[in-house]
Amino acid sequence: MSKLARFLFGAALPILGCFAAVGLAKPADIQLPPETAQLRPSELAGFVIAAQKCSLCHSADYINFQPPGMTLTQWTAEMTKMQHTYGAPIDDTEVKLLGIYLAATYGDASTVSAADRAMTAPSPSAP
Repeated sequence: MSKLARFLFGAALPILGCFAAVGLAKPADIQLPPETAQLRPSELAGFVIAAQKCSLCHSADYINFQPPGMTLTQWTAEMTKMQHTYGAPIDDTEVKLLGIYLAATYGDASTVSAADRAMTAPSPSAP
């Protein structure tokens, strides 16, 4: 066996051994701690939407990590980003209702008008 063949064989053996070890490895069993964060309750329609849809992707704690005092415009922009960039399963009406809930409950409530607060979610249409 030539020096080159021995070198290639010697270099390939450890690599093949790593692949074999990975193939035999069991999947890791990861146990996450139970969820402790909760959304702040509200009578606003966005609260129900947030409870149903936002938690599909992240915990309620994620909201607390946002800058304090965000306005209705800023929260609505965040919801639009979630919808279009991250594919959140929310429609345009839900984007607005979520923005209202988040601004009124976690942000600058003075940017939410009485008309905004009076908005309700449309009834689901019958198939």
